[in-house]
Amino acid sequence: MTALHLPPGAGTTHLFLGSTMTVKAGEPQTGTTALSLIEQVCPPGFATPRHVHHKDDEAFYVLSGSIEVHCGDEVWHDGPGGFVLLPRALPHAFVNRGDEPLRLLQLTWPGGFEHFAADVAAAFPSGPPNPAVLTEIAAGHGYEIVGPPPQ
Repeated sequence: MTALHLPPGAGTTHLFLGSTMTVKAGEPQTGTTALSLIEQVCPPGFATPRHVHHKDDEAFYVLSGSIEVHCGDEVWHDGPGGFVLLPRALPHAFVNRGDEPLRLLQLTWPGGFEHFAADVAAAFPSGPPNPAVLTEIAAGHGYEIVGPPPQ
Protein backbone atom coordinates (compact mmCIF):
# COMPACT_ATOMS: atom_id res chain seq x y z
CA MET A 1 0.00 0.00 0.00
CA THR A 2 1.15 3.51 -0.74
CA ALA A 3 0.26 6.81 0.92
CA LEU A 4 -3.12 8.24 0.01
CA HIS A 5 -4.05 11.92 -0.15
CA LEU A 6 -7.41 13.31 -1.20
CA PRO A 7 -8.01 17.05 -1.32
CA PRO A 8 -11.35 18.35 -0.01
CA GLY A 9 -14.25 17.15 -2.14
CA ALA A 10 -12.30 14.32 -3.76
CA GLY A 11 -13.36 10.69 -3.78
CA THR A 12 -15.85 8.47 -5.57
CA THR A 13 -19.38 9.73 -4.92
CA HIS A 14 -22.54 7.61 -4.81
CA LEU A 15 -26.17 8.65 -4.39
CA PHE A 16 -27.25 6.33 -1.59
CA LEU A 17 -30.94 6.17 -0.62
CA GLY A 18 -31.30 9.94 -0.85
CA SER A 19 -27.95 10.81 0.70
CA THR A 20 -24.55 11.43 -0.87
CA MET A 21 -21.65 9.14 0.03
CA THR A 22 -18.10 10.04 -0.95
CA VAL A 23 -15.63 7.20 -0.51
CA LYS A 24 -12.43 8.54 1.01
CA ALA A 25 -10.77 5.16 1.55
CA GLY A 26 -11.80 1.62 0.75
CA GLU A 27 -10.49 -1.39 -1.09
CA PRO A 28 -9.87 0.42 -4.40
CA GLN A 29 -7.88 3.16 -2.63
CA THR A 30 -6.00 1.07 -0.06
CA GLY A 31 -5.54 -2.22 -1.89
CA THR A 32 -6.91 -4.02 1.19
CA THR A 33 -10.25 -4.59 2.87
CA ALA A 34 -9.02 -3.32 6.24
CA LEU A 35 -11.51 -0.45 6.40
CA SER A 36 -13.86 1.85 4.57
CA LEU A 37 -14.06 5.57 5.33
CA ILE A 38 -16.97 7.44 3.76
CA GLU A 39 -18.12 11.04 4.07
CA GLN A 40 -21.91 11.07 4.01
CA VAL A 41 -24.25 14.04 3.61
CA CYS A 42 -27.86 13.34 4.58
CA PRO A 43 -30.67 15.81 3.90
CA PRO A 44 -33.21 16.70 6.58
CA GLY A 45 -35.58 13.77 7.09
CA PHE A 46 -33.10 11.15 5.86
CA ALA A 47 -33.41 7.84 7.72
CA THR A 48 -31.97 4.37 7.27
CA PRO A 49 -34.08 1.28 7.74
CA ARG A 50 -33.30 -0.66 10.93
CA HIS A 51 -30.58 -3.08 9.88
CA VAL A 52 -27.80 -5.38 11.09
CA HIS A 53 -24.19 -5.61 9.91
CA HIS A 54 -23.16 -9.27 10.11
CA LYS A 55 -19.58 -8.89 8.85
CA ASP A 56 -18.39 -5.44 9.95
CA ASP A 57 -18.42 -2.94 12.79
CA GLU A 58 -19.50 0.63 12.09
CA ALA A 59 -18.78 4.03 13.60
CA PHE A 60 -20.09 7.54 12.93
CA TYR A 61 -18.37 10.85 13.66
CA VAL A 62 -20.63 13.88 13.20
CA LEU A 63 -19.01 16.78 11.33
CA SER A 64 -22.07 19.07 11.13
CA GLY A 65 -25.80 18.88 11.72
CA SER A 66 -27.39 16.44 14.13
CA ILE A 67 -27.95 12.70 14.22
CA GLU A 68 -30.38 10.47 16.09
CA VAL A 69 -29.01 6.94 16.37
CA HIS A 70 -31.13 3.96 17.39
CA CYS A 71 -29.27 0.85 18.55
CA GLY A 72 -31.21 -1.92 20.22
CA ASP A 73 -33.37 -0.12 22.82
CA GLU A 74 -31.05 2.89 23.09
CA VAL A 75 -31.39 6.25 21.32
CA TRP A 76 -28.61 8.84 21.16
CA HIS A 77 -28.75 12.43 19.87
CA ASP A 78 -25.45 13.99 18.82
CA GLY A 79 -24.19 17.07 17.08
CA PRO A 80 -20.75 18.04 15.74
CA GLY A 81 -18.03 16.06 17.46
CA GLY A 82 -20.41 13.28 18.51
CA PHE A 83 -19.16 9.72 18.01
CA VAL A 84 -21.06 6.42 17.97
CA LEU A 85 -19.57 2.92 17.74
CA LEU A 86 -21.94 0.16 16.59
CA PRO A 87 -20.53 -3.36 16.96
CA ARG A 88 -21.65 -5.91 14.39
CA ALA A 89 -24.80 -7.96 15.03
CA LEU A 90 -26.67 -5.11 16.81
CA PRO A 91 -29.79 -3.80 15.04
CA HIS A 92 -29.48 -0.07 14.41
CA ALA A 93 -30.64 2.86 12.29
CA PHE A 94 -30.13 6.61 12.18
CA VAL A 95 -32.18 9.67 11.31
CA ASN A 96 -31.52 13.31 10.50
CA ARG A 97 -34.37 15.06 12.31
CA GLY A 98 -32.67 18.46 11.98
CA ASP A 99 -33.44 21.31 9.60
CA GLU A 100 -30.00 21.23 7.98
CA PRO A 101 -27.97 18.53 6.24
CA LEU A 102 -26.19 16.03 8.46
CA ARG A 103 -22.54 15.55 7.47
CA LEU A 104 -20.70 12.62 9.02
CA LEU A 105 -17.80 10.26 8.60
CA GLN A 106 -18.74 6.59 8.46
CA LEU A 107 -16.03 4.07 9.26
CA THR A 108 -16.54 0.33 8.79
CA TRP A 109 -14.02 -2.42 9.41
CA PRO A 110 -13.24 -4.63 7.80
CA GLY A 111 -13.91 -2.63 4.68
CA GLY A 112 -16.20 -3.27 1.76
CA PHE A 113 -19.16 -1.01 2.58
CA GLU A 114 -18.19 1.08 -0.45
CA HIS A 115 -19.16 -1.86 -2.70
CA PHE A 116 -22.62 -2.01 -1.10
CA ALA A 117 -23.01 1.76 -1.57
CA ALA A 118 -22.03 1.44 -5.25
CA ASP A 119 -24.45 -1.45 -5.85
CA VAL A 120 -27.33 0.43 -4.20
CA ALA A 121 -26.54 3.58 -6.20
CA ALA A 122 -26.50 1.59 -9.44
CA ALA A 123 -29.81 -0.13 -8.64
CA PHE A 124 -31.61 3.07 -7.62
CA PRO A 125 -30.16 6.04 -9.52
CA SER A 126 -33.23 8.16 -8.73
CA GLY A 127 -36.38 7.84 -6.71
CA PRO A 128 -37.12 5.62 -3.74
CA PRO A 129 -35.69 2.10 -3.63
CA ASN A 130 -37.72 -1.04 -4.13
CA PRO A 131 -37.62 -2.60 -0.62
CA ALA A 132 -37.37 -6.19 -1.89
CA VAL A 133 -34.45 -5.35 -4.19
CA LEU A 134 -32.72 -3.32 -1.45
CA THR A 135 -33.10 -6.26 0.95
CA GLU A 136 -31.57 -8.60 -1.64
CA ILE A 137 -28.62 -6.29 -2.35
CA ALA A 138 -28.03 -5.82 1.38
CA ALA A 139 -28.04 -9.59 2.02
CA GLY A 140 -25.42 -10.07 -0.68
CA HIS A 141 -23.08 -7.79 1.28
CA GLY A 142 -23.74 -9.21 4.76
CA TYR A 143 -26.40 -6.69 5.83
CA GLU A 144 -29.88 -7.62 6.99
CA ILE A 145 -32.77 -5.16 6.92
CA VAL A 146 -34.88 -5.94 9.99
CA GLY A 147 -37.39 -3.11 10.05
CA PRO A 148 -38.49 0.28 8.80
CA PRO A 149 -36.73 3.55 9.66
CA PRO A 150 -37.40 4.91 13.15
CA GLN A 151 -40.62 6.92 13.40
